[in-house]
Amino acid sequence: MRRTIPIGIGMLLGVMIGGLLFLLIKSGVLPRLTQAETLPPVMATVNGVAITREMVEKEITVSRFNVASPLSPLTGADLDRATDEALNQLITRQLVMQAASRQNFVLDEAVIESRVELLFGANGDQALDAALRQAGATHADLTWWVRELTTVEVFTIKVIMAGAAPEERQQVYNDWLNAQRTAADIKTYLHGQEQGLLAQMGGPAPDFTLTNLVGQPISLYDYKGKVVLINFWATWCPSCLSEMPDYEQVYQQHGGPAGDFVVLGVNLQEGQTQVKDYASGLGLTFPVLLDEDGGVTTRQYQVTGMPGSFIIDRQGVIFYRHVGPMSAETLQAKLAELGL
Repeated sequence: MRRTIPIGIGMLLGVMIGGLLFLLIKSGVLPRLTQAETLPPVMATVNGVAITREMVEKEITVSRFNVASPLSPLTGADLDRATDEALNQLITRQLVMQAASRQNFVLDEAVIESRVELLFGANGDQALDAALRQAGATHADLTWWVRELTTVEVFTIKVIMAGAAPEERQQVYNDWLNAQRTAADIKTYLHGQEQGLLAQMGGPAPDFTLTNLVGQPISLYDYKGKVVLINFWATWCPSCLSEMPDYEQVYQQHGGPAGDFVVLGVNLQEGQTQVKDYASGLGLTFPVLLDEDGGVTTRQYQVTGMPGSFIIDRQGVIFYRHVGPMSAETLQAKLAELGL
């Protein structure tokens, strides 16, 4: 028997928990993508379930949709970043949706439609219909998007975090998502060729070269033979700023630059001066690197929420992935498993 969960219309759409970030509704309408023909028909699979090019396009369109006023089309690097974000969002959502399906967890369709109307307007409204035509979207697209986000939201609250104390909910969710990602069969595709996840548990860590805060190029492979924590962060992320002093402390406990453990703090698309000021204020001595175009963060390592971390073993293999803030205790425990 299906389990139907009624929810109040006033509940906020989307929950920002750990690494699961829902794209926020922004003012404006996105016209049709201009480079869809360059994307493969199937862009990823999650346990055999396809995430198609059409789904990625819908994700970009609907997540930016508002009846009020149109936005300029996304092109070039902006469109590439939006595509990467949308694909990663869909992969994460699919993990939660599959877990919900296994438990016969569904929401009442009347509630979903009411929420669509609350957010976007009634089906048949002239202004809404005109905006949908301009965006190249349909009312069914809005319903699909709201159904998925709302299902993920309610399942996360009522099932994944059920019974957890308020202060434990984020960690409970992080642990759950880490376990799902580790166990799942996730593949991504470029130009129709299977790529697998570029950063996959038990696989080689993708190499990268980024500049540090004084403009010197630093590569991951420079540290082969050491255990490496790659921490993806941003100055606008409170959890990032609270956890990084702990990483600095662990880094020093293991010998700092002369030790067998190194931290690489990869900042997402912020200016050198701003990042340098924050790093200095936090007292960081480990290398802080600038991912200026977001390619390492969003493409190679497919990080969708800040912070996100990977532990790489001495052979350059991904040993552990952590979504959301990671405690010093968890880090120390993982390092101990690697003999540190």
